[in-house]
Amino acid sequence: MEWKTRVTEMLGMKYPIIQGSYGGFGTSAIAAPVSEAGGLGIITAGALKTPEMLREDIRKARSMTDKPICVNLTVGMCPHIDEMREVAIEESIPVVETSAFQATDHGKRLKEAGVKWIHKVATVKHAIVAEKQGADAVVIVGMEGVGFKSVDQLPTLTSITWAVKQIKIPVIAAGGIGDARGFLASLAMGAEAAYLGTAFMATKECPISERHKQYLADVDPSDPKLMKKVLAPPNPLDLEKVMKLRGKIPHGEWMMKLERVLLKEDPDADTSFESDEVLKLAPGSLAVSGIDKILTVKELIDSIINGAEDILKSGVFAGIRG
Repeated sequence: MEWKTRVTEMLGMKYPIIQGSYGGFGTSAIAAPVSEAGGLGIITAGALKTPEMLREDIRKARSMTDKPICVNLTVGMCPHIDEMREVAIEESIPVVETSAFQATDHGKRLKEAGVKWIHKVATVKHAIVAEKQGADAVVIVGMEGVGFKSVDQLPTLTSITWAVKQIKIPVIAAGGIGDARGFLASLAMGAEAAYLGTAFMATKECPISERHKQYLADVDPSDPKLMKKVLAPPNPLDLEKVMKLRGKIPHGEWMMKLERVLLKEDPDADTSFESDEVLKLAPGSLAVSGIDKILTVKELIDSIINGAEDILKSGVFAGIRG
């Protein structure tokens, strides 16, 4: 069947599936295979560190696929963000995702250049603001997702169903989505694409350690450590401590500390994944509920689409009509 939504038509994707942005490893290695398999892959500019390296990675991605690629600009954390934005424009990237903080100026510049602008937020309130500022679509991350947290953040089910009643631009659902059921549920809620981060981390192409991938396949979503990491807000004292360091230490070092605080980790702890204890605290969302083995990117996307189509063909929805 054909999976057509406003998001697929706007961005030129076959399926309404978008790969999450990854601060430390969001390169062409994972983005290109996702786009080639019919989704939308995202290169995270901050992971490349310099505009020159971003340009090189975009061109590498283009050598791997002729499908659309997106670039993420994480406001407040991406180094050389203005230059990174201009590289994306110069390299004819069709869509850029901004995230973390308000990105009005970046969005205006992107739209002037004919680039589609997606803004990622944690609350419906901020999604409404992004729409007013001109975003072409918004990603709303529910509590089940990992990364940035807000005291106003709600579960994905509540956020998406509430948002689509108020927002006219396409809404993209994120947070805890990792398999065919979650994908189909996000569309039933009114979203026009599903945004998967953790699920794509557990693929063969993702440039993280095999131990980390196996952790994601093995961990139970009810594991207390995982639940605390995903559902709890960051420690306010750790966050205040790191924010005071901004401009006083190298930007890359500060950015790493901030990211660890947002992931509810000790900003001064060892960042390697060598010890079992650190591995148990490895980033991952409640989407682990849908991960039971390590697949290729294509196998994952195919399993989601085929599984969703099987559910629709089973007549389950016809059977619950009044």
